[in-house]
Amino acid sequence: MGAGICRSFGMLLLAIAFISGGCSQGQTAKVGIEQNFRPFTYTEQGENKGFEVELWDAVAKKAGIRYELVPMAYGELTQALKSGEVDLIVAGMTVNNARKDKFAFSDPYFQTGLVMLVHADNTDISSKDDLKGKTVATKLGSTAYEYAGSMPGIKEVQGYPDINQAYEALIAKEADCVIFDERNVHDYVQTRGQGKVKMVGEVLNKESYAIASKKRNKWIGRVNSGIQAVVKDGTYEQLYTKWFGTRPEKLPGE
Repeated sequence: MGAGICRSFGMLLLAIAFISGGCSQGQTAKVGIEQNFRPFTYTEQGENKGFEVELWDAVAKKAGIRYELVPMAYGELTQALKSGEVDLIVAGMTVNNARKDKFAFSDPYFQTGLVMLVHADNTDISSKDDLKGKTVATKLGSTAYEYAGSMPGIKEVQGYPDINQAYEALIAKEADCVIFDERNVHDYVQTRGQGKVKMVGEVLNKESYAIASKKRNKWIGRVNSGIQAVVKDGTYEQLYTKWFGTRPEKLPGE
């Protein structure tokens, strides 16, 4: 009788594990993306576009993850992750120690850095040493905001919810310089800011982007496998070349 009960109980546990596993595999991940961070993630006429949007789609397919994109403002992303509104963030999220204390991150998939942008007729600023006594604009809550705030001698750091507001402040000469992500700045110089602004100086630092999730999660391991797969089969290099016009100097994992 005891042995029969044990066998029945064991079969019940196996059934529960099977059902739970099936539900986990079939779950749709909600993925937060920034709605205005060209050329990485942005929404245009209701369509989600960008390097990270296409890269994530390729990674998710390799990892067998069903997903739904949830576009939102940058400032809403981390709170949405904390509250469970989204399961993952794919939005140019720089990995640093402060963020690693709060979130889990995938392997890095993009190398970048911060650069300086000034008005086209500016002759006062050619390096970061020239920023003493100047006003710098950037995106509130970003690593660029933290970096600018740590620079000695800067008169003021203006933080905006949307980086486009910082660019507008620069063009209106309400700010002397914008510090932000190299690829986003380059995109702005070539499009809406053409002839109005110019990049100056060297790249200020090095940063890595990765996909973020809660500390306790079931996604990051599968995401890492997906990243490795798209690098191995050449998809990563194809997407990088498509969106940035050059081959990557270094592939993820190298």
